[in-house]
Amino acid sequence: MHPLVGREQILSSLGRHLDATLRGSSSCVVVDGPFGIGKTHLLKATALEGAERGLTVVAGRASITDQPIPIHLLINFLRHAMPEDVDVDELVRPDSNPFWLMDRVGELVGSAARRHPLVVVLDDAQRIDDVSALALRGLVQSLASSPVLWLLARRPVASRSLAQHAVDWLIDHVAVRLHLGALDNEAVAELCTSILGAKPDASVLGWAERCGGNPWLMENVFSALIKAGKMIIADGAASVVTERLPDGVRAAVRGLLGEMSPAVRRLLVDGRRIGHTFTVDEVAALLGETAHDLASGVDEAVQVGLLRRDGVELTFTHQVVGEALQHAAFREREPAAPVPATVPSTSTGAAGGRSRAPSGGRPAPETGVRRPDTGGADARPERSGPVPTVRVPSAAPTRSSGCGCDDLAGRAVRNLAGPSDDPPWTLARALRLLAGAGRGAEACRLADVTLRPGVEAAAEAHLVLELGQGLRDAGSHGLAAALVQRTLARPDVCELDRAKLSRALADSAGRVGDACGEVPGPGRGQPTVSRQCDACERPLWTWLVRAFVAADQFEEATAVLAAVRQETEKRGGTATGPLWHGHHAELLAAAGRLEEARVEAETALRLAERSAPEDSVPARLVLARVSLHRGDLATASDQLRLTERLTTGDASADRARLDWALAQFHAASGRPAMMVQTLINIEGQVVPDPLLFTEEPTAAATLVRQARQVGLGPDAERAAEFARRLAERNPVVQSLMGGAEHAEGLLRNDPLALHRAADLHRLAGRPLAAASALEDAARMEQSTRDKARAVRLLESAMDLYLECAAQCDLERVQKKLRRLDGHNVRRLGAERPKSGWESLTSAELRVVRAIVDGRTNREAASVLFLSPHTVDSHLRRVFSKLDISSRVELTRYFIAHETLPPVMAVAHQPGSAV
Repeated sequence: MHPLVGREQILSSLGRHLDATLRGSSSCVVVDGPFGIGKTHLLKATALEGAERGLTVVAGRASITDQPIPIHLLINFLRHAMPEDVDVDELVRPDSNPFWLMDRVGELVGSAARRHPLVVVLDDAQRIDDVSALALRGLVQSLASSPVLWLLARRPVASRSLAQHAVDWLIDHVAVRLHLGALDNEAVAELCTSILGAKPDASVLGWAERCGGNPWLMENVFSALIKAGKMIIADGAASVVTERLPDGVRAAVRGLLGEMSPAVRRLLVDGRRIGHTFTVDEVAALLGETAHDLASGVDEAVQVGLLRRDGVELTFTHQVVGEALQHAAFREREPAAPVPATVPSTSTGAAGGRSRAPSGGRPAPETGVRRPDTGGADARPERSGPVPTVRVPSAAPTRSSGCGCDDLAGRAVRNLAGPSDDPPWTLARALRLLAGAGRGAEACRLADVTLRPGVEAAAEAHLVLELGQGLRDAGSHGLAAALVQRTLARPDVCELDRAKLSRALADSAGRVGDACGEVPGPGRGQPTVSRQCDACERPLWTWLVRAFVAADQFEEATAVLAAVRQETEKRGGTATGPLWHGHHAELLAAAGRLEEARVEAETALRLAERSAPEDSVPARLVLARVSLHRGDLATASDQLRLTERLTTGDASADRARLDWALAQFHAASGRPAMMVQTLINIEGQVVPDPLLFTEEPTAAATLVRQARQVGLGPDAERAAEFARRLAERNPVVQSLMGGAEHAEGLLRNDPLALHRAADLHRLAGRPLAAASALEDAARMEQSTRDKARAVRLLESAMDLYLECAAQCDLERVQKKLRRLDGHNVRRLGAERPKSGWESLTSAELRVVRAIVDGRTNREAASVLFLSPHTVDSHLRRVFSKLDISSRVELTRYFIAHETLPPVMAVAHQPGSAV
């Protein structure tokens, strides 16, 4: 480990925290900074120093796949720290209540820390899962009176994750934040000497400058130069004899981009085609997208330290990263690869015997997943113990040779990532969700086009484990076992993944029974045939979009739609037909962009005459639902009647969505009993549709609300239970967790659950769902006579409805606010002035009041139940409308036009020192 040059002041600060912990104090320190800046080295150095001072140190690092943090990390510590009479094994029971578990672990850790002060080190905290994030926040609070030092490191990315939200809360309330920035020139020269063991000359310092003071980039660049023979070290001095970027740096940058979201990768790769400095509008024009589509990628790239923002211009922070992205490997998309038709002849065929192809292999079993030929069974490493063998079921309907679904979907999958990525990592969560919702055939076909030759073993294992779990959730144990068998045949699967796969295979093989021949498909009858494809109910890419939207992966869904459009137009077809516009409208509606969704849906209907009538169904359903949010029941009714005529058979791809739209129409028309019976009815044996509850996270809460109105308690219980089970099976999908919390909060009259639901929906990017949860929370607060809190919640819901252009919902909340003390809601629409104090909306005024009250942006967000990003946006608009540039000027405006907040009014009472 290279010396931490330039970090002396931060190391000294951390040393003081170690001393305070030894004296019995508790504290939390969050070290943050961009990629490669030295956070991990800093944590290691502090952990070693803590151990040398006699502190007990437990350390862990969150990863994308395995996240036993922080609960399991502390449980492992307790195994060594607690007396033998304490049963630590009770903490790892699979049926343990998570809240009891957190309390019990906190109690035991506090007891152990009072005997031996403790340092808990957690690296890459931005990667922890949502449950661990909530546990982390709770444990830091509960152990505040114990000698425990929490030392966290995280990369500040523009993420909707609950992990980022939890760490932000710690920084705002209990933690000390230490930010690591780029090294200065003196520290850069010192680090060069440390890495090379020689004094750097001007050529070496020039390369270091191209790294922008980033230690990780410097180490990789110098290592690549040495390996390429371009670094000369003689007589204690180091020189570089090339200006060309070595191959090793491109590989390092490729790995770095692999940690970023698809939106960031596309922005960087295509932005560099324009130049070292570019604008979002230029990239959007190059990609055929809008600047709004790229906004999240821009925020993340800036926060992670890859780009600098100067007005509308974006510049690469590190010259070497921009130079690496100029290479052809980044500029060109990976070409489509042929898929082999055979796999090693090692497994039992579909009929139970061995069937050999002329080449000596065997025909690939129809599991819907193809994988590269790995050289046969003899190349596979031996494993201890027998591996269960199961009969391989047929996975998907036979497709005609003219079906282009797989090819088009495959190209869309490859568009999800740059050359450094394996799409299986991106797809795994969505395919697990799709399979668990009863669409295993489509999920397996999407895995089929994803697991092409060249996919890394770790990526394939991850996807197969996730997809297999979804299949098992749907009862398709035979198909799940077959998928795992295929991947186990790869000789390059690491031992850890092999152990996981073997456990999954044993679990599936024990429950195959009569179900092994079943194909997961629609829950109601057999698939119908669409005119879009000779053999498919719907083109495969539509299921890819639906799966991503259900999994809250809106950026990935957008990338798929863009790829489908580009690829179809490249082939001379028309991609922007009614089906494409309909699914784009569904994506926009899920994200709360109702006006844009309406425009897209209407565009689809204008094109419907030149296509199959059923292709207009997705657009008609979106238009019906948008009309309900606008209070236009007549239009909604018309669209639903037309959709019912086009949706034939219970197995239709659109059946679940039609049921949901009909149920919403019944609710809006004042027929709660009919609404409930449309979706769930215990006495009538109408069972919940997993696809509906997966794609519509607010369905369970709406059912509970409507069922309770008409005394259908068992139906309400069933809906909440079903939502909870879906969330538990897919714990990383925030909208499903939010839907379960929302339903449970309504069922149990639990306002805290409703607050958690609103947070989760907001993080998932679903503002309409968040507003609904806030509205329900306000009703409960009002029932406890906390009128002020109810008003704040309703105001926050109103802001979200206004942002989404949900006019009917907005008017409903405004009426509720007016009934609470005649609450004044500022006028909306064209009559409001464009500038000056009167131009401020009610939402902007609430932010102004919080800021004038002395709160930071993040504190204002917490009080107003908004995201910090929303508060920032409101403040920028306020400053623009008032033509001001500081909070001091804002305070003067406020004093001149509004009543002072209570805190400020008290501060200047007669007799005070002011």
